[in-house]
Amino acid sequence: MVPTSDLESGDLRLLEVDNRLVVPIQTQVRVLVTGADVIHSFAVPSLGVKIDAVPGRLNQTSFFVKRPGIFYGQCSEICGANHSFMPIVVEAVSLDKYIH
Repeated sequence: MVPTSDLESGDLRLLEVDNRLVVPIQTQVRVLVTGADVIHSFAVPSLGVKIDAVPGRLNQTSFFVKRPGIFYGQCSEICGANHSFMPIVVEAVSLDKYIH
């Protein structure tokens, strides 16, 4: 999560991250998730993706993004005190922009 003092104009407070997950459009994307400490849940509702990240287990899911855009999600598991501060941002870009 980006601290409020570091937000730029147009950024969404509590939803912006310092490293976005950048994926190509018109391509099947496979995501592998695991947890390091407790059970988390990788969820991006606008992409129809929700999968648990469990320590000691490797889970996978996939999705297909049809158009460029920025999609926001959050951890949707009650995983601890800072649960509400675990945003996810997926940025879908053209294949040319993804490669370069």
